[in-house]
Amino acid sequence: MTHILIGAAAAAGLALLTGHIRRNRLKMRWWGWGFIAIGFVYLVFWLEIIASFLEEGAARGALVIGTILGFGVLLWAFLLARLMLARKGARAS
Repeated sequence: MTHILIGAAAAAGLALLTGHIRRNRLKMRWWGWGFIAIGFVYLVFWLEIIASFLEEGAARGALVIGTILGFGVLLWAFLLARLMLARKGARAS
């Protein structure tokens, strides 16, 4: 059941992200869409690893591997927000 919830959450997140991009008329190149796709695949991979460790009863393993692999998710989210989803003219000073 958790695997279905993870997949549904990822699909909903991708739908919300594409809606945000279209609603704000942000221009994305092919490599931007590739970056988004690879990031969502990695995000699902990260969540599935944590869920699998927890199903096995290894809470410490889930914490350790989740923390280590979570840095990649945080880096992806930061780069996505700063470089691709930020409006070009909206700079806070």
